[in-house]
Amino acid sequence: PAALRAAGVTSREMDVLALVADGLSNADVAERLFLSPRTVETHVANLLAKTGSANRAQLRALTP
Repeated sequence: PAALRAAGVTSREMDVLALVADGLSNADVAERLFLSPRTVETHVANLLAKTGSANRAQLRALTP
């Protein structure tokens, strides 16, 4: 989505966001994307900051 791109969300962060929106935990996202859980935590933190969301539920609301 253009609004997320305008906020500076990267393509990898979009991958993480899609899985978070599906209700996956950081560990599950890490396993699916072949990342460390810590890397996923960083991506989620970046998504929260870039979108101004307070929590994962608000992040989920951003996905179509």
